[in-house]
Amino acid sequence: MPILFLLRRYLVPREGNLLSFALWVSVIGVVIGIVQLMLVLSVMSGFLEFLETKYTSISSDMVVIPKGSVPQKNMGDVLKNIPEIEAITPFGLGQSMLVKTGVAGVTLEGIDLKTASQVTQWNKILLAPPITDPKIKNSQWIWLGSQLAKKIQAKVGDSVEILIPGQKNQLEPFIVSAITKFGLYDHDLHYARIDLEVLKKIFNKQTGSPLYKVKLKPGVPLFRGAKAIKVRFKQNAQVKTWNQINQNLFLAVEDQKRRLFLVLEIIVGLAGVNVVSLLMMSSHYRRRDMAILRAMGLKARGVFLFFIAQGAIVGAIGVSCGVALGIVACKLAEKYQPSILSESIYNTNRLPFKIQVGDVAVISLAALFLCILFSVVPALKAAYARPVEALRYE
Repeated sequence: MPILFLLRRYLVPREGNLLSFALWVSVIGVVIGIVQLMLVLSVMSGFLEFLETKYTSISSDMVVIPKGSVPQKNMGDVLKNIPEIEAITPFGLGQSMLVKTGVAGVTLEGIDLKTASQVTQWNKILLAPPITDPKIKNSQWIWLGSQLAKKIQAKVGDSVEILIPGQKNQLEPFIVSAITKFGLYDHDLHYARIDLEVLKKIFNKQTGSPLYKVKLKPGVPLFRGAKAIKVRFKQNAQVKTWNQINQNLFLAVEDQKRRLFLVLEIIVGLAGVNVVSLLMMSSHYRRRDMAILRAMGLKARGVFLFFIAQGAIVGAIGVSCGVALGIVACKLAEKYQPSILSESIYNTNRLPFKIQVGDVAVISLAALFLCILFSVVPALKAAYARPVEALRYE
């Protein structure tokens, strides 16, 4: 085919350094745009995965909130028998003040030690195993978040007091038996764990059903597990999945990811402008050859496709090299990056990276489309140039 013959002959410039330089500038421009897009989108995807992991460890797959008059024991038994559920654990919440060398507002979460480890991976969250000293074990123990412990200058084994809101504003003594770190600064600053029965006692919650954290069996989608619970309890329970509990945060990150993609795609668009320059120079250098081929019977459609193919090949080379270099750049940045983030703002001091196949596919297709789109104008100019005009002064 004439187009394949022309591509084999003219794809690598032989007319001089200027055209060769334009070719590599076009390729390098696309490569740089692809690498920047991959780095930014990988960071955004990494943050989404980071937040998903952290919030799942806090709230489990989903939380079941009793509504109406549901017997406490009956609800737990029914949840255990739902096929999609692997494990459950009851918990409760209360607001109070924590007193030691300073005072800090704290959200107390009452947990059941017997079942909590089946839902929450405490071995990854506890900075050290809880103290097993009988003196502490038999007293009112408390697990402090790492930032909360730092704020009130408390360590394992210290005594602290909880100010319970009420008419008497009573102080309840506790002994710090462990420090937890979920990896979310705000959570580690404001949350502490105590025994569920102790929570009920000090807040006078002797009746009513606790809340339940639910862990689904591997491979069970969230919507399926939530639907099974809703069908079983109807209006007697409210089900909140982890992404519903933190919906605003995740929607904000996903929206920011889309906006950054559109903004940074401008860089790839600017790289595509180089393709216009390359093909305009190419059409100028090859106007004599194109005129001879047109006089010999090559149709305008063939010339048009030839220049479009050139733009597509430049885009394909740039995309291939950009994706390969982008993967390497993401891996190196993830491994050798310094601690540049404020943990109090971003919940981590390092940028998380996650390369998603879908992101890479969208970036590649968008870049290739822009390179082909920017090839249309010079391709039309070359296709409809009159052979007589090109050969007149030859």
